[in-house]
Amino acid sequence: SSGVFTWTPNNRIINRTTANPLVFPRDTTVYVVTLNNNGCIATDSIQVNVLPFISVALPPDTTLCQTDSFRINTVSEALRYSWSPSNGLSNASAKNPMASPSNTVTYRVIANLGDFCADTAFMTVKVAPYPQVSVSVDTFICSGNAVTLRGNIVGSAYSWSPTLGLTNPNTLTPTASPSVTTAYVLSVTDTVGCPKPVSDTILVRVIPPVRAFAGNDTAVVGSQPLQLQATGGVRYLWTPSWPLNQADISNPVAVIPVIYDSILFRVRAFSAEGCEGVDEVMVKVFQTDPEIFVPTGFTPNADGRNDVLRPIPIGVSRITYFRVYNRLGNLVFQTSEIGRGWDGMYNGVAQPSGTYVWTVEGVDFTGKVIVKKGTVVLIR
Repeated sequence: SSGVFTWTPNNRIINRTTANPLVFPRDTTVYVVTLNNNGCIATDSIQVNVLPFISVALPPDTTLCQTDSFRINTVSEALRYSWSPSNGLSNASAKNPMASPSNTVTYRVIANLGDFCADTAFMTVKVAPYPQVSVSVDTFICSGNAVTLRGNIVGSAYSWSPTLGLTNPNTLTPTASPSVTTAYVLSVTDTVGCPKPVSDTILVRVIPPVRAFAGNDTAVVGSQPLQLQATGGVRYLWTPSWPLNQADISNPVAVIPVIYDSILFRVRAFSAEGCEGVDEVMVKVFQTDPEIFVPTGFTPNADGRNDVLRPIPIGVSRITYFRVYNRLGNLVFQTSEIGRGWDGMYNGVAQPSGTYVWTVEGVDFTGKVIVKKGTVVLIR
């Protein structure tokens, strides 16, 4: 900068009218510089600390996890620094270098304020490998079942989380029985080595319950074929198998001899994962021709007994229609679903006691059409 520099005090200073004088005070001194540029005056100051000696201090010895790094915070008023060895240091002449050694090392730093004013400090960095952990592969369980988790560690302490659904979370092989799909985390630490935790996760997927359905209880004429139909799975197994044409499908055909008055079929339905559900269907056996029976009366009073008027097909594979009319000839109910019936309501209104006309048509397992009609008494 142009202009005239003047430094004060004029005490142990050389070239006091230049921008860069040389000073050598005996005590700490504040030097003030004045710049005069054609009458424009500016001032600034700088303090020169005079120390009886220089010191340097490093943090305590520490442990570093392998591949990690940290900054060495040096405490000193020195102006120059020299680190050795320089391996793993970001800058061997910086006051606070970053350190990332690959092996245990003792660093030495020389802090220097001048040719004859220096101090030395040491710091040991122990490099320890991270703890190690691994768990078994992700798995699944059927709802209500359990599985053993398996973990392997290299470390001094471990923990599972969450602990909900674990019989003993204080072992490396706890039994897990979660009610919903859960990710279990195994964390490990090493109190004598790398202090940082590491973890691994195993996902236990819970397969929902298999809702097996064997169909509604039904009736059949002895020695006539009956088509069973199960749902809820991707694979099925029926018992007993002897009356069936095939026991490992969803819809086997049963032929039950007339010597039986009923038989209970049980079906096991399996999911794609192998989980299973069970259901049963009762088949009554009649020693008669295929027929459709309709009760002569019903009492829809919600007492759980005889509340619904429904046709009872015997040896009939399907209902084409079931219709109910009031005394004015109005259709008050109709269905083509086996097992469904009339509850005495029409358009949300309970119908009065009295006589109603019904008609029904069905088809037996040989393809023969059965048509019937009659009357029923609704009693309230």
